[in-house]
Amino acid sequence: MSSVESLFTTFTSLPPSCVLFVPQDERCVIVGTYLLNEDAESIEGKKTGSLLLYRMDEEGQLNLMASQQTHAILDIKFSPHSPEVLAVAQSNGTLSFYSTSSDTITLSAHHVLFDASILLLSVNFSPTTQHLAFTLSNGEAGIFSLESKEITYQYSPHELEAWTCEFTADGKGLYSGGDDSVVSLYDLEAETQLWRDRKTHQAGVTAILDRGDGTFLTGSYDEWLRIFDARAKRVKSSIKLAGGVWRLQMRNEDSVLASCMHAGARVVSVRDESKPSIVAKFEEHESMNYGSHVHGVRLDTIISCSFYDKRLCIWSL
Repeated sequence: MSSVESLFTTFTSLPPSCVLFVPQDERCVIVGTYLLNEDAESIEGKKTGSLLLYRMDEEGQLNLMASQQTHAILDIKFSPHSPEVLAVAQSNGTLSFYSTSSDTITLSAHHVLFDASILLLSVNFSPTTQHLAFTLSNGEAGIFSLESKEITYQYSPHELEAWTCEFTADGKGLYSGGDDSVVSLYDLEAETQLWRDRKTHQAGVTAILDRGDGTFLTGSYDEWLRIFDARAKRVKSSIKLAGGVWRLQMRNEDSVLASCMHAGARVVSVRDESKPSIVAKFEEHESMNYGSHVHGVRLDTIISCSFYDKRLCIWSL
């Protein structure tokens, strides 16, 4: 296992909660931020945020190109069907869509879906249809139609915050994970629950990743990355990563990038599904690492962020 140092570090204006390379121009990076203002009088005023657009120059340094004030942001995702479309989950019950260029961020649609006291905690695009899944702070999950601009299905798989959601590879099922330590799988066509597990995880389930090869991964506050057999719905193997596993992204078919909250980031080999292993760690973050992302072309290049110290780092394996 190697310990990696940053190639470049900068600091954001507000605490960063999520970060992505821009698929249409991967010299660019989009960052979502989240600030809690305890002194604000209104519900909406207590949580503010922004979208920040950075561009990498020839020396590998990030330069801020544009910013857009928003409500506090919990999650951001680019559409796999229309890579110029960015979905933004916000703290006041709203779902927004933006488009980006090399130097601009433009709001294209804004949907007030819920009361301002409800937080959209995660969003995910369907791999096969024009639908977007979402999860909420009240434990609910649902489907938003990108065509009709309406919620077409909504259900309650969790008793506490529903932190994450993930479509199955065929787009017919939706996994979700919650603060109640539950992993749930719903059949979206039959609108019925197929599977529910609350015994495996010892704390909240914060990340789910369907590999599309008969396995899916989960991350949890209990600090473990688990590999499940998708058909048998049982754990094939697991590895303790430390810090709380907040987000997961496949780096390639053999390795996964994990954002491990107060322990920084980890790159984990899953080539041998029976024995996953940590191959690299990045620990320059001095607070919660909620976001990290692999460059779409240069798979050794990774960007990650940390919350309270407002740190944004580029590093390479």
